[in-house]
Amino acid sequence: MPDLPSRRSARPTGSRPITAGLTPTIRALLIANAVLFGVFILVRPVRTAMISHLAVGPGLFAGEVWQPITALFVHFEIWSFIFTMLGIWWVGASFERTQGTRRFVGVYLTAGVLANLAFGLVAHLGYVRSGGIFAGGSLAVLALFVAFGRIFGRTPMPIIGGLTLQARTIAMIYVAWSVVVCLSGSETAVPELAATAVATAVGYFGAAPGGFDALRDALKIRRLRRRYRVIDGGAGRPPKNYMN
Repeated sequence: MPDLPSRRSARPTGSRPITAGLTPTIRALLIANAVLFGVFILVRPVRTAMISHLAVGPGLFAGEVWQPITALFVHFEIWSFIFTMLGIWWVGASFERTQGTRRFVGVYLTAGVLANLAFGLVAHLGYVRSGGIFAGGSLAVLALFVAFGRIFGRTPMPIIGGLTLQARTIAMIYVAWSVVVCLSGSETAVPELAATAVATAVGYFGAAPGGFDALRDALKIRRLRRRYRVIDGGAGRPPKNYMN
């Protein structure tokens, strides 16, 4: 009997042709980011309004509560836009394929909104000298990379050509690079570091079942133990103290 050809192992969606990763959710995110970036580039009269009212800035605590959400989809620099688009396509597609659309969207939006809130809050507390502005989906993508590393762990992933790295290594490199970028901006370093920490935590705990669920269950059990005065080795009255 002739030898059958070896079966190729499944690859992450991001290593396949571009169209293979374009689920309706991925396509919607890419289009939303591309349209708003196109408006910012091509329609000059609206640039000031977009920066002032759609990005996270001083207006957040002056009634513009929509900023943490809208800031996820507006970009004012070409490199931020490109990295966000590539991140959504490459790592977001793998995340959605393995964990489902609901968890993917939940992690992306939760990480982005909470990270933007962290930036705005820390900046509002006086850690920015001139009222910092922050926009883009880079922190939401950071959360996706962290989730990607936790889901695939030591699995080798193709990067460019024949170069492969473990998924967790890719995630750690991205987090380290994000920290370096934060530190390079002297005026907004502290708020950006706070936002990066929040996005990293959301990505880790929201990566897969057992993340946020395990944390919630642990807190619930701890609260019940305190409520019913449960102690190690049994329940009831605390042991008596005896003196020799």
